[in-house]
Amino acid sequence: MREEAWADAANAFQRAIDIDRNHETAYYGLGLASMRLRKYSDAIGAYLKCRDLYQQQAGKQFSNRQEAQRYRQDRLTEIDEVIRQYQSGPQTAGTQDRLRQLQQQRRDIQEYINRGSNMSVENSVPAFVSLALGSAYFRTEQWAEAEREYKAAIASDPKSGEAFNNLAVVYLETGRIKEADESVKAAERAGYRVHPELKNAIKAKAG
Repeated sequence: MREEAWADAANAFQRAIDIDRNHETAYYGLGLASMRLRKYSDAIGAYLKCRDLYQQQAGKQFSNRQEAQRYRQDRLTEIDEVIRQYQSGPQTAGTQDRLRQLQQQRRDIQEYINRGSNMSVENSVPAFVSLALGSAYFRTEQWAEAEREYKAAIASDPKSGEAFNNLAVVYLETGRIKEADESVKAAERAGYRVHPELKNAIKAKAG
């Protein structure tokens, strides 16, 4: 991924999945590589599997605290790798937003490790997964599905400026100009730099 060898990265992530069919981060990485290769349908499939695995794990009960802590430590290792991938690439507003989400998720897991008393998985679908899935749907012009996932990202992380920004584009594409303008304002309140062309397009449609 760091060398932008997208096909090689996709193959490596697939090999990881062949070893462990329940590896959420490998599916996420495969989705990301597929997006770079413009294989958007493949990306949707990988992101859906990633999302489904997170949903299946939510509320999972472990037989003892050691097993629960081991699972959380594995999640930290995976999150650290995704963080490294983002940090090594171009630093856009979207990248910074996802890094913030990942770092918050990492802090939450670390807090549970420090407490060490809960024997169930706490997390549902992280905002960055819903955001990525929404973007894959957007690329295939599946507006309703993209809207659903962007809203899921916002529900998971109300400070996700990128999700508000992307939702504004969906609203613009589907002729809901008032909602688009409101989403742009929400993105800016979250500290996200909205592209002037988007704001101009919304203003032009508003008349």
